[in-house]
Amino acid sequence: MGMTQEELAEEMCTTKSMISYYENDHGDMKQSMIAEFAEVLGSTVEYLVCGVVKESAPDVSSAEMLRLFSAMDEQTKEIMLIQMRALVEANR
Repeated sequence: MGMTQEELAEEMCTTKSMISYYENDHGDMKQSMIAEFAEVLGSTVEYLVCGVVKESAPDVSSAEMLRLFSAMDEQTKEIMLIQMRALVEANR
């Protein structure tokens, strides 16, 4: 996030030395502290603890597009891909 330890400490209402302590893996953190770190950093607990990037579920329109696309035959899928790529390029 490009934050300094001081900035992060301020956001989390703690001290720079406490941030340094956790950052250098000198102690175990309470789950509530990990959750607060995730919130302040715009991350997830899964990423902070395990390095796992959790993909978000597609929105309703995207889910419908995927369902419709998967129902098409291969030739129609190729045509649709060409059309979608052209639309994306036209909107750049």
